[in-house]
Amino acid sequence: MDKRQKQLDKMVSFLEKTFNYQYRDTLEKLEKYQEENLENRNSALINQMNAQLIDLDIKKEERLNTIYRQKNISMKPPKKIITLQLAPAGNCKRVMAVDYEETIKLYEKENGRMNVKMFDSLGLVDFYSERFNGEERYIILTTDERYSLSDDQLEDLHEILDKVYIYVMIDGHVYMEKAMKDGMFLVRNKNKS
Repeated sequence: MDKRQKQLDKMVSFLEKTFNYQYRDTLEKLEKYQEENLENRNSALINQMNAQLIDLDIKKEERLNTIYRQKNISMKPPKKIITLQLAPAGNCKRVMAVDYEETIKLYEKENGRMNVKMFDSLGLVDFYSERFNGEERYIILTTDERYSLSDDQLEDLHEILDKVYIYVMIDGHVYMEKAMKDGMFLVRNKNKS
C-alpha cells in the first residue's frame, strides 16, 4: 500500500469517527428532548435535531464519496524521458537587470529621467524610464561595448527602436550609452569608481 493510499485511509477513518461522534451526540440530544417533551414544549428542538441528523448523513456520504473517488484514482509517477545538463557557452553579453536595479534608478534620476521600471532579466529590454515631458527610454544592459542586437531582436523592437538605448556596464556603473537609432555613442559616464 503506497503512502497516498495510507493517507486516504486515515482520512476515511478520521471522518467516520468524527461523523459518528457528531451523530451520536445529536441523537442523545434528540432522545433527551423527546423524553422531556411534556406538553410539546420541545417540538422545535426535536425538529431541529432531526434535521441535523439528516444533514450529518448527507455530509458524511458526500465527504466519504469524495475520498473513495480519490482512492480509485491511481497516481503513477511520470517516466523520465531525457536528462539534460545545460552549460553556459560564456558568450552572453547581457547582464541580469536585478543586479543593477539601484544603479540604473540612480543614474536615470541624475540624468533627469524618472518613473524607472525594471523588467524581467534578459527580456527584450531591461528597464524603462521617461523624462518629465514624456520622452520614453527603453534600456538594455550589457558588458560589451560592441554589443548589437540580433535581427530577431531588431524585428521585435522595431516599433520602439528609436527609443532603445544600450547601457554598457563596467565595474557596476554605466560606462556609456549607445542609442540604437543611429548606432552612435551618446554619453560617456566619467563617474567610474
